[in-house]
Amino acid sequence: VVSDTRRLSDVAWFRGAYGPAVQTVRVLASEETRRRRNWVFVPGVDDAESECGLDQGVAFDWLITNDGDQQLLDQQLESLLRWLRSRL
Repeated sequence: VVSDTRRLSDVAWFRGAYGPAVQTVRVLASEETRRRRNWVFVPGVDDAESECGLDQGVAFDWLITNDGDQQLLDQQLESLLRWLRSRL
C-alpha cells in the first residue's frame, strides 16, 4: 500500500512496475465538507501540482466519498477491503 502519490508520473511508475496489481484510490470530499474540517484554500499551495496533479488524467479504480456519511464511507471501504482480501 502506497498512501500518497501526487503526480501522474508517480502513478505511471507504479503501473509500469507492478501492472494490474496497482489499484488507485481517490478519496473525495466536497469543498463544503473540507471547510467544515477547517480547510482553507492557500494560493500557491493548494493549486500546486503536488496538490492537484491527479485531478485530471487518471482513471481511478476506486472513488471513496468522505463527506461525513459514516455508513456510506464504511460501505465503500468494505468493498475495497473485500477486493483486497480476494487478492491475497
